[in-house]
Amino acid sequence: MKRLLAALVLSAVCVASLAAARPVAWKRAITANDRQRLAGLWRAWTTARTQVFAGGQGTAWLNLAALTDPAAATADGPPPPGRYACRTVKLGTRSAGMPVWTMAETTPCRIDALGPNLRFVRDGGAQRSAGILYPDGDRMVYLGALSLGSEAGLFRYKADPDRDQVGVLRAIGPRRWRLELPWPRFESTIDVIEVVPAG
Repeated sequence: MKRLLAALVLSAVCVASLAAARPVAWKRAITANDRQRLAGLWRAWTTARTQVFAGGQGTAWLNLAALTDPAAATADGPPPPGRYACRTVKLGTRSAGMPVWTMAETTPCRIDALGPNLRFVRDGGAQRSAGILYPDGDRMVYLGALSLGSEAGLFRYKADPDRDQVGVLRAIGPRRWRLELPWPRFESTIDVIEVVPAG
């Protein structure tokens, strides 16, 4: 009996040690450059807000309420697999002459189950996205890629650094989520995708 108890204790200690040592999955998958972009998420929000208000679009920012409030978050958990409707708001600008605030049309998107993770796919519209959502505390970290509407298929993460996307998904209300994509390669300072159930 003593040997059995000792073996069980040792086994529990080993399992606990392995669990403590195991890194969060997204930390193994993310590129060094995207790690920097993710670390600069708050700076992307504040920079975009300054640009939007300086560009005379402050009212548009405020009218979107929780969608453009960087501190907005609820404890509603991740979206369940299913069909959704998505719309993208591009905030701030990376290039002179580009608008500081634009909203794209609402298009279908979906969340697929993928083991312990989720897969986000937006395969309609002029700019499409697809990638993996990794659990990370009260948020999910997104690693994906941008594809254009004129292209066949969807790019995969790490296939082209200029297409890579990184961000976080948070709940901002009942059955409402926000995917925040800081420092995209083109156009904006931060892209925000609203995710709500279809229909």
